[in-house]
Amino acid sequence: MRQIWPAAKQQKIETTAYIEPHRLTFVEQWGYLSDTIKGALSRAEEATRCHTSAALQLDLAQYALTSLVDELSAVMDVGGRRRPATVHMLDLQPPPFAPRPFGDAIAA
Repeated sequence: MRQIWPAAKQQKIETTAYIEPHRLTFVEQWGYLSDTIKGALSRAEEATRCHTSAALQLDLAQYALTSLVDELSAVMDVGGRRRPATVHMLDLQPPPFAPRPFGDAIAA
C-alpha cells in the first residue's frame, strides 16, 4: 500500500531540567507580605480621600443647582416649583394727630 501523506517526522523535544525555586526566608516572606499590605492600605486611604472629595463636590453642585432653580422659579415656571411672588406690605399708620377740617385758616 502506498502512503498519501508523508509520515510525520518525529522531532526530538528537549525538555529543560526542572529547577526548584529557592525558598524564601521568613524575613523575605515578611517583607513581601508587609509591602503588599502597606500598598493596599495606601490605596484604600487614597480611595477614601477621593470619595470624600467627590462627595463634597457633589454636595456643592447640588446646592448650587438648587439655589439656581429657586432663584429662577421666582421669575419663570420651573416644573411645578414656582413659589408665590413676595408681596411687601407697607405698614400704614394714622398720623399722630388728626388734622382739623380746615386747618388753622385765618379768617378774612
